[in-house]
Order: sequence, then structure tokens, then C-alpha cells
Amino acid sequence: MQISSKARTQLILCATALLMTTPAVVFYVLLWKTAFQLPLVDDYDVILKFVNVVSQSRGVSVKLLYAVTVEHNGYKLMLDNFVTLTQYTLCGKVYFFPLVALGDSFALFIFLVTCSMSQVVPRDVVKKVLLLVPVAFLVLQLQYASALNFASCSLQQLPVIFFSFLSILLLTRPTLLSVAGACLALVLAIASSPNGFFIAPLGLILLVQMRRWRHMPGWVIIAGMMAAVYAFRYHRIASQRLPSGSIESASHLNVIYALSFLGSSAARYFSVTPSLTLGVLLLALVCVAAGRRYFAKNPAIFYCMVFIVINSVAVSGLRSDLGLAQSLASRYRIYSNLLLAFSYMYIIEDLLPFVKTVTVRRIFLAGAVTVSVAFCALSDIAGARFLEAKKETVSAVFAEQWHSQSTGAPAPKELANPALARELAAGLFDVDLGVLQESVRLGVYTPPIQP
Repeated sequence: MQISSKARTQLILCATALLMTTPAVVFYVLLWKTAFQLPLVDDYDVILKFVNVVSQSRGVSVKLLYAVTVEHNGYKLMLDNFVTLTQYTLCGKVYFFPLVALGDSFALFIFLVTCSMSQVVPRDVVKKVLLLVPVAFLVLQLQYASALNFASCSLQQLPVIFFSFLSILLLTRPTLLSVAGACLALVLAIASSPNGFFIAPLGLILLVQMRRWRHMPGWVIIAGMMAAVYAFRYHRIASQRLPSGSIESASHLNVIYALSFLGSSAARYFSVTPSLTLGVLLLALVCVAAGRRYFAKNPAIFYCMVFIVINSVAVSGLRSDLGLAQSLASRYRIYSNLLLAFSYMYIIEDLLPFVKTVTVRRIFLAGAVTVSVAFCALSDIAGARFLEAKKETVSAVFAEQWHSQSTGAPAPKELANPALARELAAGLFDVDLGVLQESVRLGVYTPPIQP
């Protein structure tokens, strides 16, 4: 019995869709298995301390004003605050699982908005899905495990990327509704993290490029309003455990650090050479894209690549004085992963069509799938081990410091990971007893008996 052409196309589409969804399923299963319901590092200040104050405030306007003006390490994490305030208002308590789940879900949203920027083979759904398979394996993986299963961090690091990308994508569409959506996404990006401000000048350049003069005043007004909101009652205070990392101290711009940041997906914990090599290659590809005027062909992808490059420079200004190894921090590696994904998308859209030999193109695409799958598998294995060890370590420290149940020294498996050992030695997993005791006294958070 012969299969019809239509049935075969549908079968291939289903198989390809299954291949694309596999990394997402694995990604979220691993996150679910390694999640824990305890506050961690910044959670004490951004979430628990915030709710402690809110629970004692009277009036909706007072609570909303506090959510907009309160600072953490020089940042105004307004989205983080509003999400936490909403949960507390509805539930009367802080629950970390829902906050973690919401933060982690933005990884999927980032993947979806990234794929929606593709302009490759727009009329052939099967080929388009097949060509975008490597993007799924590059984005939905545990390379950036430190930014995941961490309520305050994931609600800052991931939403700002999603809303920034969404804003750029919507700006490329000429309708008034799309521009309004882009402005809303800009507001949410800035409310997530201050690097959302980078979208304001990029969006303005994009509008100038597309000669959309009538949309520029609204964009400038929205950006100006958010700048005014950010400046309102802003205090220049460096309150981080690493004071030089505050937002106003961006005075250590370092090209080497920025390049290593861009290529950090190629490194582990201390090996900077692979990250530098990859960073140079990726930046060179961005320059090639600019030289070939890719910003006119697919402005969404091009300006997202530029957004990532700008972030690398900004992070170097904040953290390069802490040492080059800081450029390899896991929590920021999603930027490197995304630049890899966009670079791949640029190649198949702008460079690969010049290859006339079908065999060569198939070899390239097969190689891209193979490398991305292997990269994802290795990252998921290492990331899952890190998150599981982190869960055990945080639970042990919490039990010892809060429940006074000494569990002894951490197991060798927990200390085998250099990044985890470094965080443990720095006291990043210690319980903020003052904040936690106040939360328990006010009844806004109940620590689990068995963490």
C-alpha cells in the first residue's frame, strides 16, 4: 500500500515536530525534578523582604508605589515585585513553586518568539520546522542552569529577554496594533530588568530604518516615561555582596570579557580560551551580517543579535573587575546560546542559499542538527547534576541553619562542581535568618518541615 504525498508530508511534519518538542519536554522534566520550595540568595530580599513590607502596608496605592520604587542592588525589579504582590494578594502567602514555574516558563516563550522571527522557506511548513530543529536544542537546554529553578533570578533574567525580543519583532510589523504591542513589551522588558532600556535606542534605529516616522513619537514617549519611572525615588546604592556589581558602576568596560561572555556556551567553569574563540567567531558573523545588510532582510533577528552584543558590553562594565572567569557565569549563558541560535538562523537564511550543491547543504544541516543535539545532551546532563546537587546542598544548609538539624559536611558529589563549591564557600546558600524569621512571624511564608 502506497502512502499518498499528503500523508507522507503530514508524517514528516509530525516526526519533525516531535523532534523539536523533545528538548522542551526533557528541559522541563529535569527542572521539575530538581525544583525546591526554599528561598535562595536574592529571594530573601526580592521576594520575602518585599512581602514583609507589603504585608504591613495599608492601601493599594501604597503597595503599588512600593513595588515600583523599591530597589535591589540598584535595580528596580518591578515585574518581579508585581508578580510576587499578585500571588500574595490572591493567596495570602508566598509559595516558591509557582514563582519558579512562571520564571522557567519564559524559556519556552523565548524559544517561540525566536522561531517566529525566521523567514526561511516561509511557504513550506515542513522544511521550515525541520530547519529550526537546531534552534530548539540550542535554546531549551540547561546550559544556563543557574538562572533556572531560582524564583527572583528567573523572573528577572528570562522575561527581559523575551519582552525585548517580542518588542523588536512587533516593531518590524507596520500595523498600529503591532506598534502598541511593541511599546507594551518595551515597558515589560524595562520592568523586568534595566537592560530592557537597550531596546529603546535599537527600536528607534529600526523605526528610522523602516521610515516609520509617525510611530517614532509614541515610542520615544513610552521610553521616556519608563526612564522617568525608573528615576523616580532612585537611590544610587551598591548593596550587593559584590559591591562593584551595582548598576551605577559600569566603568570597567573590557573587550576580552565581552567576547568571552558572547562565547561562554563553549566553556565550562574556568576555561576562557574556548569562550573567547567562539565569541570572536560570533561577533565576526554579526559584522558579516551587518556588512551584507541583513538588517534590511530580517531586522528582527539582526537587532536581537545586536541586543545580545550590547548586553555583553554592559555586563563587562559591571563585572569585569571581578575577573575574567566571571564572564562564564551560568546564569548569563542564555545570551551566548541565543546568539548561537540567531547565527545559525542567519546562515541558513542569508549564506546557505549561495551554496548550489544540494549535498553540501544537506551535510551542513545534518551537522547542525547533530552538533546541537549533542550540545543539548551534554548541557542537560551537566545542568541536571548541578541542579540536583544544588537542591541537596540548599536543603542541607537550610535544615542546619533554620531547623538546627546538623547534616555534616556536604557530600563529595555536591563539591565536585566548581561553580557550586564556589557558591557554597561564598555563603550564597546561607539562610537570611532575620528576613525569614520576620516572614514567619508575619505569616507570609511557612518554611517546609522537610525541605
